[in-house]
Amino acid sequence: MPKQFYAAVFSDLERHSDAWNALPAQRTVALVDAYRQTAEDQAARFGAAHQNFTGDGHLFLFPSADVAIQFALSLIDAWDGLRTAEPDNDLRLRLGCHYGECTPLEQGASWIGRAIGLAKRVESAAEAGSLFITESVLELLDLALYAYETAGRFTLKGDHLSERILYRVVAVDRRALKEHVRDEASAEDAFLRALASAGSSRSEHEEEAHWYREALKLRPDYAEAHNNLAVVLRHLGQEQEAAAHYRDALQARPMYPEAHYNYGLLLASQGKLTGAADHLAKAIEQRADYAAAHHALANVLKLRGDKAGATRAYERALEIRPNSAETRNDCAVFLHQTGQPVAAREHFREALRLRPGYPEAHYNFALLLEDIGQVVAAQKHYEQALALWPDYSEAHNNLAALLHTQGCLDEAEPHYQRALKLRPSDPEAHYNYGLLLRAKGDEPGAQRYFTIAKNLMPEHSRPGTVIDSPS
Repeated sequence: MPKQFYAAVFSDLERHSDAWNALPAQRTVALVDAYRQTAEDQAARFGAAHQNFTGDGHLFLFPSADVAIQFALSLIDAWDGLRTAEPDNDLRLRLGCHYGECTPLEQGASWIGRAIGLAKRVESAAEAGSLFITESVLELLDLALYAYETAGRFTLKGDHLSERILYRVVAVDRRALKEHVRDEASAEDAFLRALASAGSSRSEHEEEAHWYREALKLRPDYAEAHNNLAVVLRHLGQEQEAAAHYRDALQARPMYPEAHYNYGLLLASQGKLTGAADHLAKAIEQRADYAAAHHALANVLKLRGDKAGATRAYERALEIRPNSAETRNDCAVFLHQTGQPVAAREHFREALRLRPGYPEAHYNFALLLEDIGQVVAAQKHYEQALALWPDYSEAHNNLAALLHTQGCLDEAEPHYQRALKLRPSDPEAHYNYGLLLRAKGDEPGAQRYFTIAKNLMPEHSRPGTVIDSPS
C-alpha cells in the first residue's frame, strides 16, 4: 500500500477520569457526550479524513497541516465556550498534532502509523486548554497566520528521537486569514478562507460558498470543499446544486461518511426515502458509531413504515449517545405513534430532563398526555412550549382546542386567533375557530370560518385537532 501522510490530531479531556469520582456518573457521561458531539461537529466542518473515538482519546486525520491546526484551535474555542457556561464543567482539552505517515486498515475504518502514536504522546505532554505540535507540523504551516511559542524539550515514549522540541500554538489570526493572499494560492487557502467566512447571515453564506468554489477551481476533486459547499447551498435554498456537490464529494471520496450523511438528510427532506436510507446506511457502515446517522436513519425508517428497523436504529443511536434530547424526543414520538405510551412517556421525560428548554418535546409530550387522558398535565406542557416559543402555531392551536373541549372558551379564543395569524392558510385552525364562535353564539361568524376552512381544505383532508363537526 502506498505511503500516505497526514496531520494526526489527538484530543483528550484532561482529568476526565477524575470527574467520574467527583461527579454523578450520569453527569460525567453527559459531559463526555457533549465533548464528543462538539468534536465531531467541528471535524465534519473542517473535513477530517478520519476520526475515531476511544476511551483514552479522540483521533482526527487531516491531509493539510493548516486545516488540522485550525480545526484544533476551533475545537478548543468551541469546548471552552460550552465549558464556561456550565459551572460544574472544569474539564479542559489537551491536543497534540504530528505530521507523518499513516496507514488505513479495514477499508479506512481504522488507521495505524508512527504519526498517530506520536501525536498521542504529544497530546499527553500538552497543558490543559492547549495545543502542542511537533516541528514536522510547524514547518508546513503558513506561520504568518499563527501565534505560537516554544513549549520546551520533551522525551516522548516510543519516539525515535531522544528529545523533541514541542511548540504551543496559541491562536490563528482569522482576520489575516480572510485577507491573506499568496503569490500562488492553493485550494487549502481558499478552503480555509471559506471556513473563516462562515456565519449565519445570507451574505456570509454567499461569501463562504464563493471561497469553496475557488477551492474547487484549483482542485476539482476536493471532496471536503464539495461537501461543505453543498451544506451552504442548502442554507441558500439551492438544493439541486447542493445534491450535485454531494455526489461530486462522494465520487472523489466514496468512503466519506459525513457526505453520505448530509446527502441522506437532503434526500429525506425531499421525500426520497429509499435513497436517503441507502446513504445513511453507508455512513454507518463507514463509521459504526455515527450517532447522528443512526438517528436520521431511524427517522427515515419510521416514515417508510419499517417499525423493527426504526426501533433498532433509535436504540443504537441512544446506545452511542444516551444524552441526545433530540433522539429521545423523536424516539418518544415514534413509540407514541406505534402504541407504546409508557415507553414514550419515559423518553419524553428524559428528553426534558436533558433539555428543559425544548419546546418541541413539551408539545409532543402534551399530545401524548392528552391521548392518555392527563389533560391538566398536557395543558402545562403546551403552555411551557409557548413560553419557550411564543410563535409555535401548532401549540397555540392544540392548546386552544384543549381549552375549548374543557369549556374554557374565553381562554381558548386568543390562542385560536394567534394560530390563525401564524397559519392563515391552515383549514384546521379556521374550522376549530368556527366551532368556538358557534359555541359562543356567533353563528354568522362560525359559518364564515367554516367556509374559509372548506375552501382551504384539500380534497382528502389531513388528520388534525378538530373539536366537532358543524351541523
